[in-house]
Amino acid sequence: MKTNKEIQNKVEDTFKVLDTIEKVDVNHFFKHKVLQKLNAEKKERNAVFSWFTPQFQLATLSLVLLLNALVILYAFNNSTINTSSDIETFAQEYSLQSTSDSILN
Repeated sequence: MKTNKEIQNKVEDTFKVLDTIEKVDVNHFFKHKVLQKLNAEKKERNAVFSWFTPQFQLATLSLVLLLNALVILYAFNNSTINTSSDIETFAQEYSLQSTSDSILN
C-alpha cells in the first residue's frame, strides 16, 4: 500500500497541474458555426409508416375498440341464452332429471 506521504504528494502534483492550465480564447461565433455544420450534416430520415398518420391511427383504434365491444356483447348475450339449454342437455345426457320427489332416484 502507498503511504500517506506518497498519496499527499500525488494530490499536490495534481493541484499544481491545474494551476498551469491557461484559459482558451474561443471565437464567440464558434457555437453557431458548429450548430450550422451539424444541421447541414443531419440526414433526413424517411418515415417507415408515413401513411399511418394520427388521423388514421385514431380511426384504426376506434374500429378495434368497436369490434372488441361487439364481440364482448355477443359473447355475453349468447352465453346467457345457451346456459339454460346447455344445463338441460347435460342433465338429459347423464339422466340427472328427476320427476319424483324421492331423494334416492
